[in-house]
Amino acid sequence: MSMKLVIAALALLLSACGGSAESLTVDNATYRAPLTDGGVGVAYFSITSATADRITGLSSPNAGRIEMHATVTKDGMASMERLDSVELPAGQTVIFAARGLHLMVFSPQPVAPGATFPIQIELESGRKEAVSFAQTLGTDHR
Repeated sequence: MSMKLVIAALALLLSACGGSAESLTVDNATYRAPLTDGGVGVAYFSITSATADRITGLSSPNAGRIEMHATVTKDGMASMERLDSVELPAGQTVIFAARGLHLMVFSPQPVAPGATFPIQIELESGRKEAVSFAQTLGTDHR
């Protein structure tokens, strides 16, 4: 293989791995296990995409399914609404937190103390981000 071909291949590989236009940042990823067997866990995080995109799917090898929900208040009553997607405006942080956007984790497998809970975030653009959610204790699940 010629040196020019090796350099071109390395440049292509580096641009694919480190392109700032494709940057996705996930912070404060926390998972709260259900308080009882058969319960539902919740997960919170903040996410910033350098380019406009949309979360269209979530999965975990440790859960039956994961759904995005929003807490909404109508006529003074709070309830949860399931969302099929969540917009990620370019450069703006979207926060999943208690009493707002959040993830509901159905049929989660137990997590050992100190272990993380893996969740894959799938975007409309085709990007996928595997995130290790730190386990936290607490009773505020929504």
